[in-house]
Amino acid sequence: MDDFQQTIYENVVFPDPDFPVIFHCDTLDREDRFVMHWQDSVELLYFLSGSARVMSDSQLEECRAGDVAVINSTCLHLVQAGSDSCQYYCLIVDRDFLESQGLPVGEIRLRLRVSDGMVREYFDQIVREMLEREPFYRTMAKAHILGLAACLCRRFAESRSLSTPAQDKRLTMVKTAMRYIQEHLTEDLDIGKVSAAAGFSKYYFCRGFKEVTGRTVVDYLNFIRCSHARRLLATGRYNVSEAAERSGFSNLSYFTRTYKRYMGTLPSREEREP
Repeated sequence: MDDFQQTIYENVVFPDPDFPVIFHCDTLDREDRFVMHWQDSVELLYFLSGSARVMSDSQLEECRAGDVAVINSTCLHLVQAGSDSCQYYCLIVDRDFLESQGLPVGEIRLRLRVSDGMVREYFDQIVREMLEREPFYRTMAKAHILGLAACLCRRFAESRSLSTPAQDKRLTMVKTAMRYIQEHLTEDLDIGKVSAAAGFSKYYFCRGFKEVTGRTVVDYLNFIRCSHARRLLATGRYNVSEAAERSGFSNLSYFTRTYKRYMGTLPSREEREP
């Protein structure tokens, strides 16, 4: 599994344990394609321009400039551009750090889309510290992050469950299936094997998987395999045949056609010199 990059479960690694924060600015285009994934950390997206559809477990929100999307810990989520492109700041904060400060982010569910002046003010202060990097900026950034998290917990915690028991069951089923696909990507997988691993009949599994992810199981599996092959080709250590085999494709012709469909180009064009 060394070549796999945890496509589904994102194992966030913070370079500095004393500053368990990841911050960057992202631009998302309409044609960009991502898979649903989840992580233990809390992720906050502060939109600067354009619009995006943010899906988190059973919720779907349209976010625009000035909105903050809150991805709760362990929620299965996906971000897609709603306009030709959108730009946003991404702030990922370790859940253990927040909980050690008395903020129960693992126990409560925060509202997905927040449009609030105080929240934006906290986020602007965080952005300023992270970009200008004046003396003690990490200490100041942590203070503002805690203020932002406390504001969200105090004012934007949902008072009721946003999903039904049936929805919760489907989400658990899909997460189990995704993890199984990730761990057995190079094997001869079919819907029967994946549905059995998830513990449901093929009919219920296929219907529920499509409802949650918006993709069929086969579509999802092919996209994951092609994405993995693209990462292998980008390293320069594998040729097209090796990348195909290591990504679960036994037929090179089928791999080439499938890769062109999902990645928009031929795999031979992404092959790098070692």
